[in-house]
Amino acid sequence: MKKLFIGDIVSRSWDLAVKHWPVFLILSLISGVISSFSGGDPTALSSLGQNPDPQEVFEAISNSFSPLMMIIVLFVTTYIGFITYRMLVNVMVKGRPYEEGNLGEALKVDLTKFGLFLGVEIVLGFALVFGYTLCIIPGLFLTIRWWFTPLIAATEDVTFAEAFGRSWDITRGHFWELFLLGLTAVGIAIVGLCACCVGLFFAEVIINFMSVVAYFILADKEAEVIE
Repeated sequence: MKKLFIGDIVSRSWDLAVKHWPVFLILSLISGVISSFSGGDPTALSSLGQNPDPQEVFEAISNSFSPLMMIIVLFVTTYIGFITYRMLVNVMVKGRPYEEGNLGEALKVDLTKFGLFLGVEIVLGFALVFGYTLCIIPGLFLTIRWWFTPLIAATEDVTFAEAFGRSWDITRGHFWELFLLGLTAVGIAIVGLCACCVGLFFAEVIINFMSVVAYFILADKEAEVIE
């Protein structure tokens, strides 16, 4: 059985992030800035009493979030996530995020492929929320087993069901290794947060590479990697 060595994954991801950080840092910053516009009035919920009427709760939520803005943010951030995954894999396979001088081509997307990715992200999000609502353990279990579903949906020629199924298959027998990798990612994020906001975004670049490196190992794609 293939084995994940956390130190090796972090080391390789660090090297890749240092070498290719500009484009991924910019994408991460853009996504973060756009996400900040998803809310409406952040003080609306704070006006509720200790025992608010359900109607008051509904009105407060309606006032706190703009549905149209949330939809726009969802599409834009999902688009950024989609092209980010594709660029990350391109780095692994071709040694660069996109072909020289072809950034415009890298930003183009196949609408069918993007629709699949968007659907996967939405269903995965609801599934994980439901899992964590039931209990921490089911949510954590699904997080690990479907860890690579968005990456697979964005970069592989698969159907909706195959994206979930392939992630489920390649993570079988690697739960605790991936759990430790996830804890390591949290630690890196905390260090990045302590470094300042920009440090957090750079930490995100490292964490994204960690996921892709781990996926290539578990999916037997190491032969495709350009060192």
